[in-house]
Amino acid sequence: MDNSKKFCPHCGNEIKANAKFCPKCGYALGDTLTNDQPDDPQPTAPQGAPTSRDAGAAATDSFADVKRFSGNFFSWWLATIRHPSQVIPNANRSFGIIAIALEDLLTVLMLVSLGKRLIGLYSSDVSQAVANMINVNGILFKFGLIIFFLILLGAAVYVSLSYAFRRLIDNNAPLNFWEFTNQFAGVTNLILVFNLITFLLSLVTTGANFASYSVMILFMIPTSVILNLGYIFIIMNDVENPRLDKFYTILLAEAALAIAFLIFSYIAGSIVGGSIVNFIQSNYASFVNSF
Repeated sequence: MDNSKKFCPHCGNEIKANAKFCPKCGYALGDTLTNDQPDDPQPTAPQGAPTSRDAGAAATDSFADVKRFSGNFFSWWLATIRHPSQVIPNANRSFGIIAIALEDLLTVLMLVSLGKRLIGLYSSDVSQAVANMINVNGILFKFGLIIFFLILLGAAVYVSLSYAFRRLIDNNAPLNFWEFTNQFAGVTNLILVFNLITFLLSLVTTGANFASYSVMILFMIPTSVILNLGYIFIIMNDVENPRLDKFYTILLAEAALAIAFLIFSYIAGSIVGGSIVNFIQSNYASFVNSF
């Protein structure tokens, strides 16, 4: 009887002498049993466990998906710039939300950039104690985050009201909310161009160059015009048999927008004003003692 140990030539697992298959890797043994364990056995991964090759393939596929999604978004955005009034078929339902979020982000980055430059301009007039007390980057970050969500909320007001009035006036309004959001963003996507310009201007504007600020304001005016024109256009576009006269629809839509933004301004003022008051109250003692 041969008492020597037997090992699988594929994975190096110790097996019985009369085994026909390795119980670990399933290798067909036949007459290939070895008496000595291989110097560098190649164990196989358990069944169902991901291998490094699978992980690499998954990462590659994920990157390809992101690249494909980005390319599709840019193609959709460019098509809406060329023909804002045309509906782009088969567009991803999230494209409109992404476009609005990018416009919002560029606005916030522009405001934060200007804030840092203005603080830098007047920092020489502030005592060192106050300068040390104020965490400029922290304050600007919180301010930017609050403004980001407030602008998103304002955009949601525009889209929601325009969708409500479109459903009110149009007997044949088959669009769901996400498709409508894509169309609203498509009509107003030119805002992204102006926001990008103002952001770039904020990066090259020096603190004392107030003429550059006036140029930035001029570029911000078209943003408001496009947004309001898009609001009316998306409500009235291609409505053949309106339930309500178009003039009264526009009048009601503008009145609803004005009321909504009065409420919105009150809420935004309370949030921002409350944050400023809390900051002053929490740092008042340090502020007074610094002088």
